[in-house]
Amino acid sequence: MMFHQHSRWSTNKTVSSTRGPAVLVSLLLLIFLLLSLSNPTIALSQELYFSGGTIPGELRCPDRTPHSTLQLSSRKPDSLMPPEYEELAKFSIHDDTSSQHIFLGEPSRADPSKPFSIGIWGDSHAAFGYFSEGIIREFGLTQVEVQPTFIPPTMDRSGVRLPIRKFCQSTGWTYEYAYTSSHISAQFAKGLANLKSETPLSYLWVDFRWHNKNPNLHALNVLYIPPVSGENTLVGISTDEGAEKIIKLDPEGNGIIAIHTEQPISIIKLRLIVGSLVLQGFVPEYVEKPKMYLDTFGVPGAKVRGWKSVSAEYLKKTSSDIIYDLVILEYGTNEGNDKNLDPEKYVAELRASLKNMRQVYPDSLCVLIGPTDRGILVKNSSRRKTSNTSSSLNELLHYAQVHKKLGTIQSAVSKEFSCNYWSWQEAMGGRGSAYMWLHHSPALMSKDLIHLSIPGYQLSARKFVADTQLNNFVPNP
Repeated sequence: MMFHQHSRWSTNKTVSSTRGPAVLVSLLLLIFLLLSLSNPTIALSQELYFSGGTIPGELRCPDRTPHSTLQLSSRKPDSLMPPEYEELAKFSIHDDTSSQHIFLGEPSRADPSKPFSIGIWGDSHAAFGYFSEGIIREFGLTQVEVQPTFIPPTMDRSGVRLPIRKFCQSTGWTYEYAYTSSHISAQFAKGLANLKSETPLSYLWVDFRWHNKNPNLHALNVLYIPPVSGENTLVGISTDEGAEKIIKLDPEGNGIIAIHTEQPISIIKLRLIVGSLVLQGFVPEYVEKPKMYLDTFGVPGAKVRGWKSVSAEYLKKTSSDIIYDLVILEYGTNEGNDKNLDPEKYVAELRASLKNMRQVYPDSLCVLIGPTDRGILVKNSSRRKTSNTSSSLNELLHYAQVHKKLGTIQSAVSKEFSCNYWSWQEAMGGRGSAYMWLHHSPALMSKDLIHLSIPGYQLSARKFVADTQLNNFVPNP
């Protein structure tokens, strides 16, 4: 699905590779390493201090290698496409939405002096960011008044939009996701994703000026997994076009590089010199306190089992001092893709995941959001007329039925962990509503009948805020 990137949440990216003969690069690297290891200016402390400078201009990525443009071939006669409206009419499929009255609790907070804070975890529906933006809009706040407390390292992950202005990332990086981890008590920060590189001179540059060209960070913590004992990992870091400082990562440290500057930070440039680096995210500290904190940790393909895989103690240790007033988990679409879905196994995974979540956020308000409605693509009308076949209602509602079952399970299990449940499918109108949302004007559904359109996500956010009466918890701007 293609979205128009008119939002200020940026997905600008450039991927480049180190150029030059491999032998020369290796030789230069060896010389640099020998000099670096004997250089007394290498920072052994995990804190870096930079002097002030001028506000930098637009971030420019080195050695630009343009992305290959995806060429979409024209549809063939036997290609798949959404059912036509006339065919749906005979099945009497409607999108009659109904309100869901969800009582989150009394609108009181432990510390009203701090901005209201929301953490959203989920799959591609959350990763796009339009649902989160819709929530902000419903609160009467602008994006300038809302800031993240944690930025995951998923800048280069397709389908993810983060609250940053721009980034540059080299080749040589790979992702590790909690939902695909086979480990028990795996080390993941709250982004539930790690970015790893063992490639010398690989880099990641990030411009944190989300809304405009004025920097708003007075400090930044870079979270990483400490290297194994005996491994020399050197990382170069610079801020706002200033001189680079080299830091040796401490295997016995807390996994935090604390960056301080005399003036607000705009751009961080980070590169791996030697060793291995596992980045877990960035924790910003702001010059001006925002009116609300909102973190969105969505990864396309993610499942709730990611919460089962993580170490709750490690996640708490790597979290900032911001405790979310509201935790939202949005999952189910990718679980519904499993042709061999075992309901009993899913119940066990959901329980284990919510148990871990509650160990990290025991007192937060909590809402589970079920999967949206989903349709299926069929052969185009000319092909079906030729073969004299058509789709049955059971075929059209296959995924809708699966999502309904998943939602029923989520609704029951959520109560065991003092969480509320909001059915996204029912908010759309129930089983089959995906087809009606597609044929709505403007379209509220994508043509893949899995994802929503931008207006669809915005409408869903309005329904969610209204059904949960979330405005009662957020101070008026």
